[in-house]
Amino acid sequence: MRNLQVAVLVAALVAAPVFAQTAVPASPAPAAAPAVVKTPAGGTIKAVQPGLFEVAGPRVNDVVAAGIQKISATPGKGLRSIAVHSPWGESYFGWPKNVKPVPFTITTGKPAGSATISAPGFTKENAADYKAAIEAIVPFAIARTNDNKSWMQGSGR
Repeated sequence: MRNLQVAVLVAALVAAPVFAQTAVPASPAPAAAPAVVKTPAGGTIKAVQPGLFEVAGPRVNDVVAAGIQKISATPGKGLRSIAVHSPWGESYFGWPKNVKPVPFTITTGKPAGSATISAPGFTKENAADYKAAIEAIVPFAIARTNDNKSWMQGSGR
């Protein structure tokens, strides 16, 4: 019994300094500042992840010009994986064939002509997947939005 008491005492003395130390959280590495670029219309495009603007920037200008408020691409939702919101209604569709589903969001807003691009899984290694997805989805989203706009304004095709 005495050996057990000595062992517990020794363990407590060895462990006490470890538990007595105040944990100071390591300061996180500063996040890379989002890329912000001026648009021809005088607004701005902000890419949340570094390098994303180079992949999606030109298509974002097309989204702003079309009057689209938001494009959300979410893998795994079937025929509702891609949601397009505009003043003329919503459109939903699935992923194009031979395009790897990657999550991203393009949101336009205030001030007018401005947009934010966000792609949580974006890295330099998968930039080609994001570029292919954005290149395939944005023109289709613009076409659907133009169809909705024509329908809502009474010109119907």
